[in-house]
Amino acid sequence: MGDTFMNNIIYLVGLVVVVLAILSFLGLR
Repeated sequence: MGDTFMNNIIYLVGLVVVVLAILSFLGLR
């Protein structure tokens, strides 16, 4: 269960980073 929890955290963090990158990219245009 610990490994699954860590995997979920990594996935969520990666997803947030992608969303922030897209928002910043759209904001620069």
